[in-house]
Amino acid sequence: MAIPSDPELLKTQLGIELRRLREEAGYRIVDACKAIGAQHPKLSKLENGNQTADPEDIRQLAEFYGATEEQRDYLVTLAEKQPKRRRRRSGQRDAVPDWFRRFLALEWDATEIRTYEIDHVPGLLQTEDYARSTIVCWEPEADPRLIEQQVATRMERQSVLKRNGRPSVRLDVVLSEAALRRVQGSREIMRAQMQRLVAASKRPNITLRVLPFDAPHRIPMPSPFALFRLEEQGLSTVYLEDLFGATYLKEPEEFTQYSVVFGRLRQDALDPEASREFLDKMVESYR
Repeated sequence: MAIPSDPELLKTQLGIELRRLREEAGYRIVDACKAIGAQHPKLSKLENGNQTADPEDIRQLAEFYGATEEQRDYLVTLAEKQPKRRRRRSGQRDAVPDWFRRFLALEWDATEIRTYEIDHVPGLLQTEDYARSTIVCWEPEADPRLIEQQVATRMERQSVLKRNGRPSVRLDVVLSEAALRRVQGSREIMRAQMQRLVAASKRPNITLRVLPFDAPHRIPMPSPFALFRLEEQGLSTVYLEDLFGATYLKEPEEFTQYSVVFGRLRQDALDPEASREFLDKMVESYR
């Protein structure tokens, strides 16, 4: 299985997997600490993605949890690919906030993502210039180096659309017409972004539907959301984001409710072919 290069993502993935294995095995953190002779804070930080892992500790934990040989080897590989302990620059830490780490791990491991966007093109489909413009708008006084780190993180996320070693994520997008008509950065940036969307709509693992302003009886949905499915982990969750961080809804009833809403939005949107034609017109409108 391909291993992503982002060190923060590596630690987050490892933490998610370790916590899942421990909970499935029915152990408390204190039990796991005894297995590797560690203190409670160390293991808690490890599961939260805030601790660089020792591969031998990971091997012992995996065996203690009863992981399969394949699971154990994958977790050890994650640990081995993490950078050695060193002083971190504050800019690098801020480039991926704590609340966003779990999102990155979920996105990387997801087998299916369904998302509804209102004001912006989804990050997985953004051009570099469009991404940079949105980040600068939110943080106009930020150090340019931090901006570029955030842009690089956003571009790295797009590797899930063409993963090596396992199937790419299935991405199903309903995109409000508002996101297509609101100029982000410049008309030149928007034209390139519309061209990117046209190209993305032709990929076999991406379904893109435009929800036009004149869609009759469209369901009023005031905020964007994303639905994640991770088949390997048996996980389904709703992701909601606001100014202060993110919320994950994991109860079956919550996921079902949002799935129904997404289905309504899809039904109200143009079909994929009509959506591509709409996007072609948007490309021309930004000449």
